[in-house]
Amino acid sequence: MKKKFAFALALMILLTSLTACGSKGKDGASSSADDAAVSSEVSSAEGGASSSGAASSQIDVQDPAASNPAGSQTATTPEATTPQQPAGNGGAAAGQTTQQQPATQKPSTGGGTSSGQTAKPQPQPQPTPQPPATENKGPAVSDVASAVEGALAPEGQMMSLTDSDLSSLYGLDSSSVEGFVGKVPMMNVKATEYLVVKAVSGKAETVKNGMLKRQADLDATWKQYLPEQYELVKNYKLVTNGDYVLFAVGENAQAAVDAFNSAT
Repeated sequence: MKKKFAFALALMILLTSLTACGSKGKDGASSSADDAAVSSEVSSAEGGASSSGAASSQIDVQDPAASNPAGSQTATTPEATTPQQPAGNGGAAAGQTTQQQPATQKPSTGGGTSSGQTAKPQPQPQPTPQPPATENKGPAVSDVASAVEGALAPEGQMMSLTDSDLSSLYGLDSSSVEGFVGKVPMMNVKATEYLVVKAVSGKAETVKNGMLKRQADLDATWKQYLPEQYELVKNYKLVTNGDYVLFAVGENAQAAVDAFNSAT
């Protein structure tokens, strides 16, 4: 029982000494003296408690400062550790180099061109084609014929010539005639008639020959029928003005020629 008490007392003294060593900054000289005193006390206690002359058990308490030379102080500094931050959106872990991503250049809007791109040539507006200048085709055949008929002033009712009449009476067809207007009396008691033709370009002479054929037929008809009307046939008028050709028989044939010239 005494042995256990002595051991417990030695252990308490040891703990007290260790605590004192830590508060003094682990001074080397003080720690060595305390360790020696503790060892002596423990040995004395064990020697007094043992009556059988058995070898006393010595408790060696190793001081952490014993491995260092006397008078030296080792400041144990815990390694500074930097807590790693979790990599989040855009965050980088400690100790890692953050690589800067190159900024992506967005294409500019509004007709501009981004850097490094070649500007495309803009299409040039094409000039509006102008219609070819129309040739002066002259007055309408109907307008010329209206002026001629007003000046000729035929008596009695007149009927208009058709394509068939033009072919049978004048021997003309569409290959040489671009347009025409003509009238003849409905009754065979008057020789008054007229024909205004716009000939196809280069066909005016052909039209004149057809009108001469008509005059020859009228001459043969009226020579033995009515002398007065026959005189009108003999005094017929045939006038050419460009592509326009006029054939007129009547008392006012000359007035019709004047109107024709004015109109064409």
